[in-house]
Amino acid sequence: MQKIILLFSFLCYVSMIHAQEHRHEHARNEIGIGSEALYSIGHKEWGVGTHAHYFRALTLHSKWSLGGSLEQVWGIGSHLNVSAGVKYQLFERLSLALYPGVTFFSHKDHLHKKREARYTTHLELIYDLYHWEHFHIGTVLDYSLTKGDSHIALGLHAAFCF
Repeated sequence: MQKIILLFSFLCYVSMIHAQEHRHEHARNEIGIGSEALYSIGHKEWGVGTHAHYFRALTLHSKWSLGGSLEQVWGIGSHLNVSAGVKYQLFERLSLALYPGVTFFSHKDHLHKKREARYTTHLELIYDLYHWEHFHIGTVLDYSLTKGDSHIALGLHAAFCF
């Protein structure tokens, strides 16, 4: 966890040094959805995931946003993740998000259905390929660190800003 926070802090620092000053208005709110292919590192299996998120910029020109996310995964031990987090706009179209949260697992054995909750951290790198007024679409690379069930994902992200 400390390595993730250090990496996040370093990337933010480098971005602030090299970023150009942008003073045009950005929308303060973003609501989005995404779909991704996932690879479970522990299980060595592929799965599919979908997510929805909401972010609100701290100020009109801020590169920092706060928000939350819901993620549903199928195929590699189905689970639901609920997270709150922070997003930082590294460059004009590139953002990094850090989501600490809780993942809810449901396991079935022969006689019982077992439910379990675990702490998780998601680290996402989002690149906006296309912008149309208040709408953008792009790619997302996600790493989820959860005890016993970490995964990496690559997918598409679409969002509406207002």
